[in-house]
Amino acid sequence: MKNQCWRWIVGFGGVLALAAFFRGVDLGHSAVRSDEINFLNAIRQDQSVVELWKNPPWFNQIPLADSIPILWARFTRQPPDESVLRQPFACLGILTVLFCAVWVGRRKGIWCGMLMGVWMAVLPYHVYHSREAYYYGLVMFFAAGMTLRGADFAARLSAGGRLKAWEMVEWGGWSVLACLSHMSAWIVAGVVGLWLVVSGWKGAASPAERNRHLMAMAMVGVGLAVGMSRWIWRALHEMQRAASAETTHIGADFHWVAARVVPLYMGGANLMGLLLLVFVCMAALIASWKRKQRRIPRDVLYGTITGLCGACLLASYAYIAGVGGGQAAKWAYFSANGPLLMAWAVMSMDRFWTLWNGRIHAIGMLVTILAVAGVLAYPAWMITRLEGKPTPYRTLQTWLNANLEPGDVALVDRWLEPWNEMALYAPEQVRVHFTVPDEPYEQYVALNWRARTRAAFEQNQAQAFIRLARNHEARMGLWTWPETWFTHRAVVTNTAGLWLRKTGFAPAEDFYFERGRLEVEIFYDTHEDIAERARRNGAAASWFFGGGWRIFKPWQQGDFSDYHILEQDGWMDLYNLTEEEAPMRVEVTGFAINDMARLRVNNEVLLTLQPGRSQTHAFALVLQPGRNRIPWRLQGGKGIPLVQEVRVSVLPQESATAIR
Repeated sequence: MKNQCWRWIVGFGGVLALAAFFRGVDLGHSAVRSDEINFLNAIRQDQSVVELWKNPPWFNQIPLADSIPILWARFTRQPPDESVLRQPFACLGILTVLFCAVWVGRRKGIWCGMLMGVWMAVLPYHVYHSREAYYYGLVMFFAAGMTLRGADFAARLSAGGRLKAWEMVEWGGWSVLACLSHMSAWIVAGVVGLWLVVSGWKGAASPAERNRHLMAMAMVGVGLAVGMSRWIWRALHEMQRAASAETTHIGADFHWVAARVVPLYMGGANLMGLLLLVFVCMAALIASWKRKQRRIPRDVLYGTITGLCGACLLASYAYIAGVGGGQAAKWAYFSANGPLLMAWAVMSMDRFWTLWNGRIHAIGMLVTILAVAGVLAYPAWMITRLEGKPTPYRTLQTWLNANLEPGDVALVDRWLEPWNEMALYAPEQVRVHFTVPDEPYEQYVALNWRARTRAAFEQNQAQAFIRLARNHEARMGLWTWPETWFTHRAVVTNTAGLWLRKTGFAPAEDFYFERGRLEVEIFYDTHEDIAERARRNGAAASWFFGGGWRIFKPWQQGDFSDYHILEQDGWMDLYNLTEEEAPMRVEVTGFAINDMARLRVNNEVLLTLQPGRSQTHAFALVLQPGRNRIPWRLQGGKGIPLVQEVRVSVLPQESATAIR
């Protein structure tokens, strides 16, 4: 008995350590995006959890997952960053592995529990969602309790047993928390609940017992309905709104996703996941055939797990196809099925090996554990090496800092990036910017995005182009003009993400359908390249805003013009493209906001910008051949100076001193 206890402690201690390693190592390595940014902002703003639940920001989401990092940050008092944001979800992922391993181990023995724990600990899909501040790691934790404990109770009811009141409450608690995690869990909760109703109906020893069970389940159902009523109403409202707006469901092609769901939970959306699935199915079939031959009594729990697993998967397929119109889906929407599916796979392998004596069973299970760990450990490690999901924003930020000059503007092909992801990972002095909105497609066409973006480069309003979203490529073809215009091209690669994509272990559809985000292309010109192009076109001067400037675009008011704001001290680089020293006429058009502002240019020219009134000021500067760095300083006034346009041209020598 003592040796048995130590085996459990050592075995499940090892599982816990393995799960903790893959979910906790370098947790802040990957850049955040999308909803993770919203979660991070909520921490930084110390958002009120009460207010979050009173006025949730989205109709199609429930703020349980949003609340967790806020409470965690307050409890731990750590400075908010990517690692702190993800820590509570990593802890939930570890607990999910431990819960599932112990659940299986207590029912089928230590070898079965160890296989469950190791398999789940290194499963790339679960590692990925445990390392992300998002909904689906939470879904899998509560769904594990809802489905596995539901299987316990259903098996007991089928065998003629009955449930205690606290067990009803327990299952209801798991279910309501799973349903509050994400709407994709609702259908699974419904199937498990219905299975419990039917199991109790069939297994009841008397009509009175049957009625008692139905009444108890009805009370659980009413409790769930009342607890979820607000969110059901909001979901119906969102579905009605989406239908009236004729918007499509978010996700990849439904049939592509659907065909890979089960292999994904075995290992990956690839041949390896398919082979593992085939092995499990063969083991299950052989075990069932042999057990019938040997007249081994039916395993009620395994039969319940098998039936529940199939019913929940089929219901999820139907539910997700119905919501998405059979066109779009995500693997994540099937997450509530994950723990149940893995429990079935592990128990199937155990049933196969128990056909032989104890020694062969132990060796077979050990070989299976080592094989699963050997196949999936490296893909799981690569999940921890992801620079982005899939865009490597931090790597992109580093590249822009190292290769572009202060004040340069890099236009990106998705207009939401500069004030979301690239605002969080903004280069220090390079400005990531956009021209006009390019989403949705109708706006992209109406605003003539391609022509206006091309004009921005031709007028030297920007020096680099970041191609990552490749928006509307499927409808209009790839925009190839940058290949013909720019002198240089670089690629910033999410190395781990690209490996996971190529091998089929990538756990999200974005890695397969948004390759531009894995290999971000940057087309750019140096200042010398731009100056030389201007020289070839007959220009005498070229100019660039340097450090100390930021760009203001009042797009919310429908104005997509760019205004440069001098923050305090800055500079411009003016290129004299002639071969000799030359006087140049500089014209600056601008105005001030709120009050008057004065700017000192080159320590000698004073410009006064009036509030709300655009004016053009002209002055002369003598420029040496090549680059001339001209300092600017905010000299006085309480207003914010906005420079709309700068023009530089050659000034005849006799007029050099005439204009100030």
